[in-house]
Parts: sequence; C-alpha cells; structure tokens
Amino acid sequence: MNKTKLNKVIGDGNIVIPLYILKYFKKLNLEMDEFIFLMYLYNKQDNLDFNPDKISLDLNIDIMEVMGYISVLTDKGYLNLEVKKTENNVLEEVINLNNFYERISMFLINSDDVKENNDNSLLEFIEKELGRPLSSIDIEMIYKWKENINEELIKEALKIALNDGVYSLKYIDKILNDWSLRGYKTLKDLENIKNNNVGETNNVIINDMDWDWLEDEEEYMVN
Repeated sequence: MNKTKLNKVIGDGNIVIPLYILKYFKKLNLEMDEFIFLMYLYNKQDNLDFNPDKISLDLNIDIMEVMGYISVLTDKGYLNLEVKKTENNVLEEVINLNNFYERISMFLINSDDVKENNDNSLLEFIEKELGRPLSSIDIEMIYKWKENINEELIKEALKIALNDGVYSLKYIDKILNDWSLRGYKTLKDLENIKNNNVGETNNVIINDMDWDWLEDEEEYMVN
C-alpha cells in the first residue's frame, strides 16, 4: 500500500487528527498508513457514502488500495460496510465507524477511571493517616501537588509531618516546596541526601523552614 502518498495527505493538512485520538494511536494496533486512512474516514463524519472512486481521488491512491484498506480496517473491527435505503428508496452502501467510536470511548473511559482511582487512592491514604476527613481546600491542594510532584514524595512529606506531630496540609506543603527548591524530585534524591548526612540528623529537610504556628487556622500539634 502506498504509505508515502497517505503521509503527504497529513503533511498537506488535508486531514485533522484530534489529540485525544492521537494519544491512543499505539493502542489501536494499526500501521501508520492504515491509521491515516481511518482518520480520512473520520474527518468525513456523517458524509460516509462508500465511494471508492472519490476516496481514491481524495487520497491519490488507486481503487485496489482503497479496497485493501477497507478490508484491513473491517477485519480489525474499526468499520463496517452497510446497505441503507435513501429517502428516494434507493439502496446505497455506507461506511459505519461506530466500532471505532466505541473503541476510542472505552480508551477514554478506562483512562479516566485509572486517573480517578489513583487520585482516590492518594486521597484515602492521606485521609487515613491524618485521621480526619479532607476538606475541599485540602483536596484542591493535593491535586495541585499531584500535577508536579511524585506521589512517593507526597507520602514521605506526610510521614515527616506526622512524625513531628503536625497534622496540617499547609505544613506538608511547606516541606514539598522546600524539597522543590532544593531540586529533590524523587524519594531516591531524599535517600541520597540522608545517606550523605549520616551522623548529623535524620531530618535534613525542614530544619530551616519558617513556620508560623499562630497565623494558621488549623490545629497542628497533637497533645
């Protein structure tokens, strides 16, 4: 099949590929030329009359190649050819992409479920360790951490705060900010620092942090 010609269609900007579809390209189990052909059909949206001559002209490939792509994509479960009756009672063959839409939808749903499960797992862990429900402000702060901070570091900062008898997310936030300024990105970075400071102190992280206990509205210390 003529991959060069189909690649040129992309280069000329004649086919638009949404990022949410491109993201799952590897999971589609398609060769690049097959994917481009599928995206051509996707761009047609509701105008999917099965017209090999028109497709051949649009993509600058011969009709046999068009039929080859249709066969491959049908075998891989991304499209079906159906016969429908028009308003004038004329039978015409159309391309149905419902299977493709369903496949992409499942990718999106599963991706959201994984993200939600990961988020919930961390929230539940922090809530359990603090021994209290998280407020909406707490949850918003945790989500901001997750955007740029390794989850292991978040848990380690929580552990240090609790060991200090502090049950405030603002205190944990200060620890994480301090680590960020020092360039600590992973738990291994912290372990390396601790190993290099053996005999001095186990807590090399927050000894110079300026913490104002009076201005914070939460109860931090455990009596």
